[in-house]
Amino acid sequence: MTPQPFDGHRPAFGPAGQLYYRAFGMARRVISHDALALFARIVIAGVFWRSLILKVETFGVMHYVEVINNFEVERFRFKLPELPLTLKQTTLNQFAGDFALPLIPPGVAAWMATLAEFTLPILLVLGLATRLSALGLIGMTLVIQIFIFPTWAHFWGTAALWLVPLLYLVSRGGGRLSLDFVIGRKLAPSA
Repeated sequence: MTPQPFDGHRPAFGPAGQLYYRAFGMARRVISHDALALFARIVIAGVFWRSLILKVETFGVMHYVEVINNFEVERFRFKLPELPLTLKQTTLNQFAGDFALPLIPPGVAAWMATLAEFTLPILLVLGLATRLSALGLIGMTLVIQIFIFPTWAHFWGTAALWLVPLLYLVSRGGGRLSLDFVIGRKLAPSA
């Protein structure tokens, strides 16, 4: 049985080309859009969620003690934001100083960033309003790039790495492993 070429071109280089096409054809079947979209949603949501955790008061979950240089250090497996959200004073200071935006008061900018970092990652992980959530985080990424860290080093080292999964999600959607897909099937007219 001849393998189906994965990109529409005939295998070149004889048996080596056929092996190449078989291997990468299998990779395309295994790494589906659904799996890739889920991975992209979780990874990029984690980036912005960790930023949120630095901005607000949190509580720890799954407590443990680690011994470092004969000192006991209290740790948590992960932290969650306290509700209602409470901004740390350091966050307000950052938005009044280093993170100051033109035309937006520091307190308003701090709350806008915090609320975006709280809601949009949750929506992405659930796959609910995936394209709009990713678009919101693209906007946030561009604001950070243009007004906070306007250097090529930041763009290529950070912003571009955030934009790739976000642009993928905007263009392709959340996949079948998302609430968007489930809701879309429920609301779609039956044939």
